[in-house]
Amino acid sequence: MIRFIDYAGRITNRCESSVDAHVENLAIRGISIATGVLTAEECTRWSQRLDRLDVAQIQRYDMTRLDQLNDRGVVRGMLHDDAEFLVLVRHPATWPVIERILGTTAILHLQNGIIVEPGIEHHQSAFHRDFAKDFVADKPLSVNAFFVIDDFSAASGATWWLPHTHRIPAVPSARYLETEAVQIEAPAGSVIFFDSMLIHRSGENRSSGRRRAINHQYTRPFIKQQLDYPFLLRGRVDPESVLAQTLGFWAVPPKSVDEFRVDPDRRTYRRGQG
Repeated sequence: MIRFIDYAGRITNRCESSVDAHVENLAIRGISIATGVLTAEECTRWSQRLDRLDVAQIQRYDMTRLDQLNDRGVVRGMLHDDAEFLVLVRHPATWPVIERILGTTAILHLQNGIIVEPGIEHHQSAFHRDFAKDFVADKPLSVNAFFVIDDFSAASGATWWLPHTHRIPAVPSARYLETEAVQIEAPAGSVIFFDSMLIHRSGENRSSGRRRAINHQYTRPFIKQQLDYPFLLRGRVDPESVLAQTLGFWAVPPKSVDEFRVDPDRRTYRRGQG
């Protein structure tokens, strides 16, 4: 039995569900893992869909151009090109965690496919933050839900993480990055939640196959999205649905004074969105 010595003013976190556990892990370490979210069959289906979109983007942009843009191995705009990816946006295993941390009005900042090829250095192999800001806030502003489609192992290039770095604005020294990074393995079908300020990098894929993942980043609604999802998906999503809200349909700035000076319940940036 875990005991803690009592003292005046002590506050203790309660953990009565898996959501509580993920929220606590994210607050303290900046990262939490849920296993068994996707079945093996689902992972196969998502890997096939991701591969098809990757082939299409190479045909459209050419690999040389993608290399110039440091965009090889990143599949963007998946919601536009394959509507099946919409089902992951409010997945029942991920959305409750996002909602608890960012609130009910959280929106999707991006949904990107990540493909790390064997023996090819991915541009995300450099340490980085997905929410690259030089400050920290007293509340989280951005959280990721990272679907693991292929096993994340040392051989396949599992991601390296710097726990707790979501709590400091400065980037640690090269010495700290080298000695304190932790490579975290996770089986296919897992979801890795992490604070988007947490410093991390892709590992080196030394296996014989691709290592795929689908990254979702969510923010508070006043933060701009990576892509204009309301524009990309206009006419394809019910604008009154909760999915539309999460896709940013309810947080679009008015394009003119006339658009602003309509009844508040008709504004494109709706009341109560934050």
